[in-house]
Amino acid sequence: MRDEELQDVLRGYGIEESETTFIRHNENRTYKVDEVNGSSYLLRIHQPVKDSMAGLQHTYESLQAELNMLEGLSSWNNLHVQKPLRNRDGELITIIQHEGKTWNSSVLTWLEGRDLQKDDVKDPAVVERLGAHIAELHRFYSQHQQEGLDKRPSQGTAYHEYMIEVIKRGLEKGLFTSCDVSIIETTLRWVNTRLEDRGSEGAWGLIHGDLSLGNIIMTPEGEFSFIDFGFFGPGYYYTDVAMGAMMIPSEHRDLFLRGYYGDNITGQNELVLLEGFMLVAIIGYYVFQMENESVHAWMRERMPKLCADYCIPYLSGERIFYIV
Repeated sequence: MRDEELQDVLRGYGIEESETTFIRHNENRTYKVDEVNGSSYLLRIHQPVKDSMAGLQHTYESLQAELNMLEGLSSWNNLHVQKPLRNRDGELITIIQHEGKTWNSSVLTWLEGRDLQKDDVKDPAVVERLGAHIAELHRFYSQHQQEGLDKRPSQGTAYHEYMIEVIKRGLEKGLFTSCDVSIIETTLRWVNTRLEDRGSEGAWGLIHGDLSLGNIIMTPEGEFSFIDFGFFGPGYYYTDVAMGAMMIPSEHRDLFLRGYYGDNITGQNELVLLEGFMLVAIIGYYVFQMENESVHAWMRERMPKLCADYCIPYLSGERIFYIV
């Protein structure tokens, strides 16, 4: 986008003199905004780089729910996150016209720091604190109430069924074998059955839904900050815990669980479900990238290993928590 267009959006937030620096264009166009008074912001144009990446999270109603949540979370004393700004009309979203199309845009406070790195999570103290921070995020979500949450992406059993249908399209594209697709389908259905047998009490709520090293910022003070809530919405807490565990070296995963669960450390049944959600997270990456031809060769090569090394042992009753 031209700088004049960006400046026009920013003036609507009372940001009159600033310099914009393009960051990246993936799920959104993102820009760092440096104001002459020293304040910095993140400008997001909610336009994915590929049409196939557009989802519920890009709609006005869904984005409104995300920003309302962030506004509440930014006031939660125990976590530090980016706070959304309201424009001069008091709105969290500014609608813009670009290249003949209508897009939503939003502005967040800038968060100073860097992405969490693999070397960071080699430190046992960091690992345990990370588990505790995810637990704190879930504590906020457990008391957070607002309208519009039904407009957010939901990662429940119905989503797992949707994933099966997408993976089957990979068979049609020649990416996967029928045997591997059958194994993936059996794995996802097994997880769903286990969830239905156990019930959702205490396990279902609001989740981040996309935790990774790149979506956690380490501040200069050494604190964690969660970013990129594009998949925030209803889901099983296991989703976030499993994604968190996969960032951690296997030898430290018990410390991570201690940080999250505290004295109520997970039992065998929860561990089995966490393993299932690790596989769900990996399969979810394939689903998300299904229309991205640049990773098709990688997917074609890796799917047999996923099935042989992880899914089949898991379905056979072997424990895979420390090897995924």
